[in-house]
Amino acid sequence: DFQLIQGMLADCAVDIAVNRAYTHQVAWEADQPGTERKALHAKASTAKLAASEVAGRVVDRCLQIFGGRGYDRSYPVERLYRELRVDRIWEGTSEIQRLIIANELIKRGTRALALPRH
Repeated sequence: DFQLIQGMLADCAVDIAVNRAYTHQVAWEADQPGTERKALHAKASTAKLAASEVAGRVVDRCLQIFGGRGYDRSYPVERLYRELRVDRIWEGTSEIQRLIIANELIKRGTRALALPRH
Protein backbone atom coordinates (compact mmCIF):
# COMPACT_ATOMS: atom_id res chain seq x y z
CA ASP A 1 0.00 0.00 0.00
CA PHE A 2 2.77 2.43 0.89
CA GLN A 3 4.41 2.01 -2.55
CA LEU A 4 1.10 2.81 -4.22
CA ILE A 5 0.84 5.98 -2.15
CA GLN A 6 4.43 6.89 -3.00
CA GLY A 7 3.62 6.48 -6.68
CA MET A 8 0.56 8.70 -6.40
CA LEU A 9 2.59 11.36 -4.56
CA ALA A 10 5.29 11.21 -7.25
CA ASP A 11 2.66 11.59 -9.98
CA CYS A 12 1.24 14.62 -8.17
CA ALA A 13 4.68 16.20 -7.86
CA VAL A 14 5.45 15.67 -11.55
CA ASP A 15 2.09 17.07 -12.66
CA ILE A 16 2.53 20.16 -10.50
CA ALA A 17 6.15 20.74 -11.59
CA VAL A 18 5.41 20.44 -15.30
CA ASN A 19 2.46 22.81 -15.12
CA ARG A 20 4.35 25.30 -12.98
CA ALA A 21 7.22 25.31 -15.49
CA TYR A 22 4.89 25.89 -18.45
CA THR A 23 3.06 28.68 -16.61
CA HIS A 24 6.40 30.36 -15.86
CA GLN A 25 7.39 29.96 -19.52
CA VAL A 26 4.21 31.68 -20.70
CA ALA A 27 4.69 34.46 -18.12
CA TRP A 28 8.27 34.94 -19.33
CA GLU A 29 7.04 35.15 -22.94
CA ALA A 30 4.49 37.78 -21.91
CA ASP A 31 7.36 39.97 -20.69
CA GLN A 32 9.32 39.67 -23.93
CA PRO A 33 9.10 42.51 -26.45
CA GLY A 34 7.47 41.57 -29.74
CA THR A 35 5.51 38.65 -28.36
CA GLU A 36 2.50 37.93 -30.54
CA ARG A 37 -0.49 38.59 -28.28
CA LYS A 38 -2.93 36.22 -30.01
CA ALA A 39 -0.51 33.32 -29.68
CA LEU A 40 0.22 34.35 -26.10
CA HIS A 41 -3.50 34.28 -25.35
CA ALA A 42 -3.70 30.70 -26.66
CA LYS A 43 -0.65 29.71 -24.61
CA ALA A 44 -2.17 31.26 -21.48
CA SER A 45 -5.36 29.30 -22.18
CA THR A 46 -3.26 26.16 -22.60
CA ALA A 47 -1.57 26.77 -19.25
CA LYS A 48 -4.89 27.41 -17.52
CA LEU A 49 -6.61 24.40 -19.04
CA ALA A 50 -3.72 22.07 -18.29
CA ALA A 51 -3.31 23.35 -14.74
CA SER A 52 -7.01 23.12 -13.93
CA GLU A 53 -7.22 19.58 -15.32
CA VAL A 54 -4.10 18.56 -13.38
CA ALA A 55 -5.43 20.17 -10.21
CA GLY A 56 -8.46 17.91 -10.50
CA ARG A 57 -6.28 14.83 -10.90
CA VAL A 58 -3.99 15.84 -8.03
CA VAL A 59 -6.78 16.52 -5.56
CA ASP A 60 -8.51 13.30 -6.66
CA ARG A 61 -5.32 11.35 -5.89
CA CYS A 62 -5.02 13.11 -2.53
CA LEU A 63 -8.59 12.23 -1.69
CA GLN A 64 -7.81 8.63 -2.60
CA ILE A 65 -4.77 8.64 -0.32
CA PHE A 66 -6.95 9.81 2.58
CA GLY A 67 -9.55 7.16 1.81
CA GLY A 68 -12.93 7.60 3.48
CA ARG A 69 -11.51 10.36 5.69
CA GLY A 70 -10.99 12.44 2.55
CA TYR A 71 -14.72 13.18 2.54
CA ASP A 72 -14.67 14.33 6.15
CA ARG A 73 -15.07 18.11 6.40
CA SER A 74 -12.39 18.25 9.11
CA TYR A 75 -9.73 17.50 6.46
CA PRO A 76 -8.60 20.28 4.08
CA VAL A 77 -8.61 17.87 1.12
CA GLU A 78 -12.42 17.70 1.28
CA ARG A 79 -12.69 21.47 0.85
CA LEU A 80 -10.13 21.48 -1.96
CA TYR A 81 -11.97 18.70 -3.74
CA ARG A 82 -15.29 20.57 -3.45
CA GLU A 83 -13.97 24.02 -4.36
CA LEU A 84 -11.80 22.92 -7.24
CA ARG A 85 -14.72 22.19 -9.51
CA VAL A 86 -16.26 25.58 -8.78
CA ASP A 87 -12.95 27.35 -9.48
CA ARG A 88 -12.79 25.81 -12.95
CA ILE A 89 -16.22 27.27 -13.70
CA TRP A 90 -15.60 30.72 -12.20
CA GLU A 91 -12.27 31.33 -13.88
CA GLY A 92 -13.51 30.43 -17.36
CA THR A 93 -14.69 26.99 -18.19
CA SER A 94 -12.36 24.42 -19.59
CA GLU A 95 -14.53 24.35 -22.70
CA ILE A 96 -13.90 28.07 -23.32
CA GLN A 97 -10.16 27.51 -22.95
CA ARG A 98 -10.38 24.66 -25.45
CA LEU A 99 -12.16 26.93 -27.94
CA ILE A 100 -9.50 29.62 -27.61
CA ILE A 101 -6.74 27.05 -28.17
CA ALA A 102 -8.55 25.39 -31.08
CA ASN A 103 -9.23 28.71 -32.82
CA GLU A 104 -5.58 29.65 -32.63
CA LEU A 105 -4.54 26.22 -33.94
CA ILE A 106 -6.96 26.55 -36.85
CA LYS A 107 -5.59 30.02 -37.72
CA ARG A 108 -1.86 29.45 -37.17
CA GLY A 109 -1.30 25.72 -36.79
CA THR A 110 0.86 24.19 -34.11
CA ARG A 111 3.43 27.00 -34.32
CA ALA A 112 0.94 29.11 -32.33
CA LEU A 113 1.77 27.05 -29.26
CA ALA A 114 5.47 26.51 -29.95
CA LEU A 115 8.08 27.55 -27.46
CA PRO A 116 10.28 30.46 -28.54
CA ARG A 117 13.70 29.75 -30.02
CA HIS A 118 16.32 31.75 -28.15
